[in-house]
Amino acid sequence: MIDFLIQFFGGISPELASALLASLPVTELRAALPIALLVFELDPFTAYFWTVFGNLIPILLVYLILPPLMMFALRYTPRLNRRLETFFDVLKTKHGDRYSKWGAFFLFLFVAMPLPGTGVWTGTVLAVVFRIKPTLAISYIVAGLLVAGLLVLAITQGVFRGGTFL
Repeated sequence: MIDFLIQFFGGISPELASALLASLPVTELRAALPIALLVFELDPFTAYFWTVFGNLIPILLVYLILPPLMMFALRYTPRLNRRLETFFDVLKTKHGDRYSKWGAFFLFLFVAMPLPGTGVWTGTVLAVVFRIKPTLAISYIVAGLLVAGLLVLAITQGVFRGGTFL
């Protein structure tokens, strides 16, 4: 896998490669930051900056694409609309209680946990599904991203670098 990443991103700078990895829903910051540190050998500050920057891109993409896609599906493609509704119903069922308890602050808690499936992509989709005001949602998502980045950085530096945090 590491050889594949080095070969795939061989023609671009390690900083841009780190940002691109962080913008993908499969890797996000949780995988991109350790890769930036351990594979691309970026210093901790540079790796943190570029992976956070790259992980901000999905917020814009989800807010620009998901609401119009939902309207399009509702009007023109019943099959896609059913699939989207099923997906959103699963999200509401899975996270509805926590959203009811914590409100929009739930987005911060959700994104700040550096676990698979709790990143910016899912957090932004949850914000759209629960119809949280975008300015409020984005502020909580970004704050959660910054905390998650620091946690991943600390874990990566502590585990793989013998505690040399910065």
